[in-house]
Amino acid sequence: MQQDVQLNFLDFVLNHYILVTVFLVSSYFVVVNTVKMKLSKVGMLSPMQVAEKINREDAMVLDVRSQEDFATGHLPRAVSVIESDILNDNLGYVSRDRDRPVILVDKDGTRTYELGEQLLRIGFKSVYALHGGMYSWAQEGLPSVR
Repeated sequence: MQQDVQLNFLDFVLNHYILVTVFLVSSYFVVVNTVKMKLSKVGMLSPMQVAEKINREDAMVLDVRSQEDFATGHLPRAVSVIESDILNDNLGYVSRDRDRPVILVDKDGTRTYELGEQLLRIGFKSVYALHGGMYSWAQEGLPSVR
């Protein structure tokens, strides 16, 4: 019985090598990204935690979405920033407040870790990401401005 299962598995792998390769590569990237997120010093905050951090600690909100997405609605007091400006440490006046907490916002929470790590490397003290991005903010019914 076990021999049949092993042969069937081997037969499947040989007949569907492209599918198996895609599965292995995508699994690798999922594992690597999960490990990076767990080891990251960028804090993950829920929408309610972000609202508290803004209100209690005057956190700076950097929105890394496109100008078009930013114009459709963003967190109150958010500043629109281009990803390349973060990656190249070209943040202008934003750089003066490196001791102030920073919250990164994107569309769905997928880009903020890499950008947050860069902010930490260039000297920002505490960096957070909005879990789920603007999508989760809207789902919670929290206010956005245009």
